[in-house]
Amino acid sequence: MSVFGWIIILQHLGYSFNWQLPWADYKAGFGSINADFWLGLEKVHLLTSSQPYRLRVEVQERATELWYSAEYWSFKIGDELNDKYRLEVSGYSGDAGNSLQYEGDYDGNGYFGCYYHNGMKFSTFDQDNDLSSNLNCADGRGGGWWYNCCYWACLLCDMNHYEWYTSVSAAVNSRMMFKPQ
Repeated sequence: MSVFGWIIILQHLGYSFNWQLPWADYKAGFGSINADFWLGLEKVHLLTSSQPYRLRVEVQERATELWYSAEYWSFKIGDELNDKYRLEVSGYSGDAGNSLQYEGDYDGNGYFGCYYHNGMKFSTFDQDNDLSSNLNCADGRGGGWWYNCCYWACLLCDMNHYEWYTSVSAAVNSRMMFKPQ
């Protein structure tokens, strides 16, 4: 579905949907555009391989119910075979915070760069492609995502891990959309 030229990749509304789905579902896509929805990694890869795209993320914070946005002027998803649908973004602007390219640590834990999502492969509970050496982030967070070791943002996670850090601490609703540059 397209809204003002934006193609919706993800729509996450509330906490009723179970995002802990296998790789095949994230690859193909699932849900309804009128409810919780995932377009599918293969479709997004094919589209973003055909021409330059940009990404928009909209997140509603649980506590304040305010909406925030993040835009990346370059967006691409790699292929399945070589890249495991690797995320590539650059050129951030917005008021939601640059959660996909966060290079710092968490509360002084010293894990600098561990929460960086750009360049990461997609992971699900049955396809562990994250960089964490001791756990499968998707299995522990309740959904698929471009985990590093583990995450700074996860818009496909269960309620307890559904976050877009920086400006938004805990999310209640979110959308990811892309359109040609």
